Amino acid sequence: MTHTHPPIVTSTTGSRVAHADKPFILSLAMGEDLFESILRCANDANLPSAMISGLGTLDDVTVAYYNLNTKAYQTKCFHGMFELVSLNGNISFVEGKRFLHLHAALGTEDYQVIGGHLMSATVGPAAEISVLPLSGPIQREYDARIGLKLMRCGIP
Repeated sequence: MTHTHPPIVTSTTGSRVAHADKPFILSLAMGEDLFESILRCANDANLPSAMISGLGTLDDVTVAYYNLNTKAYQTKCFHGMFELVSLNGNISFVEGKRFLHLHAALGTEDYQVIGGHLMSATVGPAAEISVLPLSGPIQREYDARIGLKLMRCGIP
């Protein structure tokens, strides 16, 4: 019986899974910018769109809460290292460019959890990101009523 395992790639070896249709793991190293690294891999792999989940550690994190009344994100920066308890999100397209939408739950050293819409983060000792490629591109467009770039139905 042959066992197959998802390939493991780094932010600079995403081309190894170019046009992937099977899940893979993106292994990120300390000091990498989380958003830049995921997007670099997605571009190199030429992903049409994807679902993202992950765990590990993050440093110097900015999270946000979207205020519908003001149509603006309220952001808060957290300095230091945090356990990445849960990372969920997706890769879609806005105006022809890949767009990363992430939410995170982060554990503190005193076992509290903070979380929200992830705006920025640096990888701590390591981060392991599971990438599930989707069969086609997902498009987003700005919705003036809501104030966000929302997924749209239909084919472009």
